[in-house]
Amino acid sequence: MKEKLIILSLTLLMILSIVGPVNAYQPQDVSSNHWALEYISPLLDKGIMYVYEDGNFAPNQAITRGEFAYSLAKSLKLQASIVTEMTDITNHPAKGYISALVKEGIITGYPDNTFRPYNKITRAEIITMLSRSLQLDDEKKKINLDRKYYYDVTNQHWANNLISLATELSIIDGYPDGSFKPNDYVTKAESAKLLVKLSQLTKVEGQIIESYPISKKVKLRIGNQIEDFNLAYKTLIGRNTRLVGLEELLVSDNAYLILNKEKEVIYLKAYGLINEEDVAEKVSDMTDDFLSAEELIAVSNRDWDAVTPRLKQELTFTLLEEGLTINEVQSLLNRDWDELKVSGKDRLIEAVSINTNIPKGVIEAAAVKDWESAKKLAKTSLIKTAIEEIMSSSSLLS
Repeated sequence: MKEKLIILSLTLLMILSIVGPVNAYQPQDVSSNHWALEYISPLLDKGIMYVYEDGNFAPNQAITRGEFAYSLAKSLKLQASIVTEMTDITNHPAKGYISALVKEGIITGYPDNTFRPYNKITRAEIITMLSRSLQLDDEKKKINLDRKYYYDVTNQHWANNLISLATELSIIDGYPDGSFKPNDYVTKAESAKLLVKLSQLTKVEGQIIESYPISKKVKLRIGNQIEDFNLAYKTLIGRNTRLVGLEELLVSDNAYLILNKEKEVIYLKAYGLINEEDVAEKVSDMTDDFLSAEELIAVSNRDWDAVTPRLKQELTFTLLEEGLTINEVQSLLNRDWDELKVSGKDRLIEAVSINTNIPKGVIEAAAVKDWESAKKLAKTSLIKTAIEEIMSSSSLLS
């Protein structure tokens, strides 16, 4: 009997080895042709996401902040924490994982120290959590993108830069109409795809030994090891406060890299010695880009010809908006003070006439102290005004 059991066991093992591994778990409400099955199944197998007690995954249901926090913490392999300042998660089943995310700075909650775990999570909120888990909000590791990616996410939106970075890294996309819909809720299926995309990215930190712009490679010292990294076809590169090319990185710069699933660099942020370009960029930002960084460097080198044409143009538009005529502006820029004085006098005469209803001719005569002409013009004007009043009077005409 024992021999038969052994033979049966060996036979079963052989059959299993031929058939291969059991297929990933498939919830009863996720069909085999569901677009998100390839993302949902591996996450269920790893315990990162879960099905409900009724055996359903509810792929089209909006995921809550607490549910996503649980899955994100599990995906990042964080240990549950018991210390937190959040006041409304005490009875939530994912409180330990929410606390772990708070401890890592991935979750900050609301100003009143609540997390609101049962609220549905929005697209802006979920991208913020994912981006923070990649440290894209860290002052040294983030790259500021002064671009407008979606018409419904302004530069002043609280999550604008993180949404832009996530778009650049292909973590998330907008909609065909050019919108992002930051306040729309995220379904469980969509969140599964986002978590899988996050798991395919690798973070690397080191020190730059050399960069190779032509070969699109960078060499880093990581601890005691030296490694070469290939850049992807499209790589976002920043240094200190600026977007730069690979050739602008300096030896000994600290570097933070994000690699894609092919282990190519898709994000490279270097930070190190502050140079002239960094200072110019900062000053340009402080002056609301009145002068670009390149123009500020030109000014510091007394290369006035590099900035004069644009400044003249900017000044011309500003003066025209203030009400000056094109002749007045040209006289001012050409320092033709005599022409400017004549032009200014004409403007003054018009302004007085408009506000007093006194004819321009009278004011012009008075301006040069030609009192006789002024008196005659005034008399003529008075007679003309009286006749007009008489002609327009219905009582006299009747």
